[in-house]
This record gives sequence, C-alpha cells and structure tokens, in this order.
Amino acid sequence: MDGSVTLSINATYEGDSVPEWVKGHYFWDLIQEKTGVKLEFVGSPSKPQETSEEFSLLLASGDYPDLMQANWITFTGGPQAALDDGYIIALDEYSQYFPSLSKILAENEQWNKDVRTDNGQLYNFPLLGSQETTAGTGWVLRQDYLDKVGLAVPETIDEWTAVLTAFKDQLNLGSPMTFESRWLFLEYATAGLSSAYGVCYPFYLQDGKTVFGPQQPGYKEWVTTLTDWYSKGLLDKDLFSVDKNTVQSKFASGEAGAALQQVRNVQNCIQANADNPEYKVVAAHSTVAQKGDVPQMAHHNNSYNGGCSVSISTQCKNIEAACRFLDYFYSDEGALFCTYGEQGFAWDYVDGVPTFNDLILNNPETPDAQGARYFVGQFQNGPIRVIDSNSHYMPEVREIQAVFQANMKDYAYPTVTNNSDEIDTMKKWADIDTYCRETITAFILGNKPLTEWDSFISTAESMGINDVVAAKEAAYQRYLAR
Repeated sequence: MDGSVTLSINATYEGDSVPEWVKGHYFWDLIQEKTGVKLEFVGSPSKPQETSEEFSLLLASGDYPDLMQANWITFTGGPQAALDDGYIIALDEYSQYFPSLSKILAENEQWNKDVRTDNGQLYNFPLLGSQETTAGTGWVLRQDYLDKVGLAVPETIDEWTAVLTAFKDQLNLGSPMTFESRWLFLEYATAGLSSAYGVCYPFYLQDGKTVFGPQQPGYKEWVTTLTDWYSKGLLDKDLFSVDKNTVQSKFASGEAGAALQQVRNVQNCIQANADNPEYKVVAAHSTVAQKGDVPQMAHHNNSYNGGCSVSISTQCKNIEAACRFLDYFYSDEGALFCTYGEQGFAWDYVDGVPTFNDLILNNPETPDAQGARYFVGQFQNGPIRVIDSNSHYMPEVREIQAVFQANMKDYAYPTVTNNSDEIDTMKKWADIDTYCRETITAFILGNKPLTEWDSFISTAESMGINDVVAAKEAAYQRYLAR
C-alpha cells in the first residue's frame, strides 16, 4: 500500500515513551512504514483473557475502530454474537486478500477448526501459539539446596514432602515452597503437582468427557496434601498474599527452595545471582503417582485461545486494505519482522539462524530481554503465528522450560464457543468459581476442616455446577463436529 490508507485500532501507542535505544526502531512505527498503512491508535484496549471495561464502553459508544483487538471468546455470546450483533464481519468471502493466513489455516486442520465459530465462520486474524507457548510456567528448585540435603529432584508427592521438609529442617528456609495462590485456579498452572492425583482446576477432559476437578475424588487428596504442607510450614506462610514479584524475590534470595515460576521469572532469578557460583536452578517434571510413571498434566495454554487477535469491524470502510495489512503479519517477511524486529538492529543470521544481539540480550537500559523484544517486535502478542517465543532465554532456561511440558494436550479443555442457552447457564459459573476459590483456600489455611469437603461439593452442585459442566460438554461436542 502507498501510505494513503489510514486504519484505526483500539490500542495504545507507546512510541513516545520507549527508551532512547529503541527510538527509530519501535515496532509500531516500523510496521507502518513496511505496510504503507498509517495507524490511528484510539485506545480502549481489551485484555487478552477477558473483555475489559474500557472495551465494553467502546462497543457501547457505537463508534468502532476499523481494527478491533479483542478476545471474542470471552465476550458475552462469544464470537457468533459479535458477528450477529454487528460488531465485526465474517472474513471468509475476503480470503483472497489474506493469502498468507489462508495458507496457514489450510495446512493446519486443528487451527482451522479452532479459529472458527461452530457454523464455520472465520471471525478474526488469530494469535496462533507454538509448542513452547503452551507451557510457560512450572516448578523449579534450587539444585544447590538439593545437593546440600542429599536429595534428588522429586518425582512423587512423598518425595516432594521429603524435600520440602529437609529444606525447612536442615536449611532453615522460611518458605520451603512459594507460589502465587491464584495459580491454583488459573491455566492449570499448579497441575504439575496435582497431576499426581490425576486432577486440576477447573474443567478438563477425562476419558473424552468434560469434568470439573473438585468433583473428582483425587481433588480432595490434592487439597489434603496442600493443607498438610501448609500446617507443617512447608508452604510459604504468605501463600495467599504473595504476588509474582514476591515469589521471584524469595526464590532469587534463597528464602524459598522451590517455586512455581514463569520462564521469564526463572531467568530473572538466575541473572540476579550471576555472581553467585553456588546458585543453580533445576526444573521438576510433573509429579506422578508412582515413580516411573509418565508425567501427564502440566501448565497449559491452548495454542489458540482467542487472546491478542484482531477482527475487522463493520464500520471499516476499506476491508481489502485491512485484510492485506493484517495478512502481512503471517507472511514470511512479516513473521520474521514481528518475531525478531529489524534485521541488523536487533538481530542477524548466525549460521543461518536468526540470532539476537546484545542490544536485546544484554541491554543495560532494558535488562529484561523479553521486555526488549516487545519494543522491537510482537512475537507472541498479536495477530501472528508464533515461530519463536524463547530464543531470548539462556540455554539453561530453555532446558528448564522443556521440562515443564507434559501430556496436558490430552486433558486441556479446548477453545469452544457457547450458544445462547449455554451462555445463560454459564452465568452461574462466576459465583461458583468464587465460592470454590474461597472454600479451597479456607481448607488449605486450616480455617475450614476437611470433614466438610462433601458439604462443599454439595453446595457447588446446588449452585449449578452440574449444569455448567453439561453446558461445557455440549459446546465441546459441537467443537468436535466443526
């Protein structure tokens, strides 16, 4: 395009506040130069995993940007409602204007199913994740602490108990294990431990059917273990108040010997201890019931979950230009630029492999390599096919991330869409989820006795959890039939 096209998008431009080293090379400036499209940033972004209040107000205004970045999966009524209510357009009739995305979907049956409504309509330019992006969180331990207490990386719950007990009794650690309590309930993050009992929270697939974790017998065992660990001081006493930064700080300082960490934070901990030759980190495979079993459940993000994707609004006057602009992100040239930024500035080929330079990996102004990448590219945060999400990590960190992977794809509930009847039923879930989180927390803290577990489940059922499971199962069956 020749630069005469302007497209508006509900995003916030941050080019005026980037560090000096980025200026002239900021991703959103260069993408406009490369495509010949002037972008008008109108704000009101939507969150990747939920419909934000700002975005809801944007829709209510009746004045839509040309490009709408939103997760329509989390929108009331889902993507079908977004189409039917006149917010966005169906894209299939314009496929000649996005050949690169069309080619990717034609070559990948799973993605082609995932990104459509139940009646087969393509409604956005999706973020399509790679294998690495499905599991970016897992359990890590201090290898040097394990060496001091003479124990190996734990594989079973009994071995975990022994390790945490040794960390507490022999090393006098204040927080033998730490993690954000929210991870008990999100993205299967703690599934690497609960896997020993064959359960996780909230919904997953078991023998091809949708189930709710706490209703399964193993879930009470899982919570019983956490309750026991907490009562014995094996878990962080501040478990239900720490945030990500506190967890990182405790693991980096040595106050904690084991932690649930995102890969990015693991690298931060290692870098913070660069001058400490004793500081060594090791990853734990998902815990198993019997030593020698194959690890099963783990942290998991579906390779398509609706987040960070872009649709074309019904008020867009130049649909062809919008399609061609967004398709650039999926082209060979566009994917390379989005992933690594500008060649010669942020990276170059080394033995035929795109390789970041010190500007990204060792920048004193932006020591977080992932943050540096986001200034020059959009490698896993936009309408793209992810081709490299972890080359900015140190080799040992990439090895740690690989250990986080298990067989969660066999259990993870896919990205479905709900019909109007299911939407009404799913409204019950917010209250049920809140009740479950509060009650499970009370069990772990010892504020509620585990003898009340059956009463807890009965209350969740009286609130409608079985109806919610049935609605999710119906949506799953339609998903299979796409």
